[in-house]
Amino acid sequence: MKKRQLVGWALATALTIPAFSALAQLDEGPILHPKSTTVKSAGATLLVICDLSCNWTLDGEAKGSIEAGGSAKAKVEPGQHLIVAMTADGMDQVQQSAKVEARKQSIASIDLQPVRDARLKVEQNAREKQALEQLEEERREQEQAAKDQEAKAQKDREQVAREETARKAELLYKDERYTEAIPLLEGSCTGGSANACERLGSMYEDGKGVTKDYYRAFALYGKACDAGSAGGCNSLGGLYDIGRGASRHDNKAVTLYSKACEEGSADGCTNLGTMYLAGRGVGMFSKDADPFGADCKSICDEAKDYPKALTLFSKACDTGSADGCFYLGSMYSEAYGVTEDESMALTLFTKACDAGSGRGCYVAGIYYRTGNYVLKDKPRAQQFLSRGCSLGSDLACDALKMKR
Repeated sequence: MKKRQLVGWALATALTIPAFSALAQLDEGPILHPKSTTVKSAGATLLVICDLSCNWTLDGEAKGSIEAGGSAKAKVEPGQHLIVAMTADGMDQVQQSAKVEARKQSIASIDLQPVRDARLKVEQNAREKQALEQLEEERREQEQAAKDQEAKAQKDREQVAREETARKAELLYKDERYTEAIPLLEGSCTGGSANACERLGSMYEDGKGVTKDYYRAFALYGKACDAGSAGGCNSLGGLYDIGRGASRHDNKAVTLYSKACEEGSADGCTNLGTMYLAGRGVGMFSKDADPFGADCKSICDEAKDYPKALTLFSKACDTGSADGCFYLGSMYSEAYGVTEDESMALTLFTKACDAGSGRGCYVAGIYYRTGNYVLKDKPRAQQFLSRGCSLGSDLACDALKMKR
């Protein structure tokens, strides 16, 4: 009995173990307990349309080009995407956000034409504004040009009137109708005529038509010089040179003579030459406040500059200064800075006489009367002396009275 029970228990055990093993296999199989898996969402399509030819990018990635009115597709994930489209010429651009849903085709229509139209309108407005501004500027320039032209015409008319007045005044002066010339010259001088101021100054200096007034002459010469008259500067320098209308001042005389010479006054060059010839206000003392005045004597001898004087007299003579030729002749006659040359001296004295120098005529006449350095020629000597006397040379007049 007991043996039978053990056998049954063993058999039951043997049958049970395979059964559990089979059940275990069934639990791990795909049919009863399948393994879990990730399900991918279905893909989506984005269709992009451009109204103008464009190049486009999707989320920063270049996608190529689209013809005007054409389209292009792209596979995308659901969600928000950024489309940037730019016209083929690169002038206009549109950015557009597109929301893409799963299992659907989304469409993004890019309108570039309105952007282009707006830009072109702005450019057109800018061009029109610029054109209007240009027209306005041209109008203002034309108005200003008309004003300038009228102002110039008025100035020219005034200048012509001043010149005509000055011409009349000069004719009156030459006719020695000084009292009639003075008001015309005063008007011209007040109106800015430097020449009128200079001529009026000379009349006050010489007492022609008015009482001599060196101070008035000084003021008028100064005005003429300031207005650009080389002759006015020369005459003002002359007053400083001799101390009329102002205290004598060699340095100021030299400064004014220099200015006159530089601006074309032959007489200015001559007068400056005499300062170098005498050593006054030049050389080592040219920057001093004229400490020597008329009494420089031997000190001035140290400052003499014959080569400079020779250059200035030559320049003056070449440009028509009778006195320039006379002083140049004197330098050749006296051998100042040059080798003595009486033939050259006579030529220069003759040239001075021809230009209106009474003393040039006198010296030339003496050359021919005495026969020094030239053949004696009394008739020619008489001609020179007569001309010299008529030009105001007292020496020439006295020589005519002498019989040789």
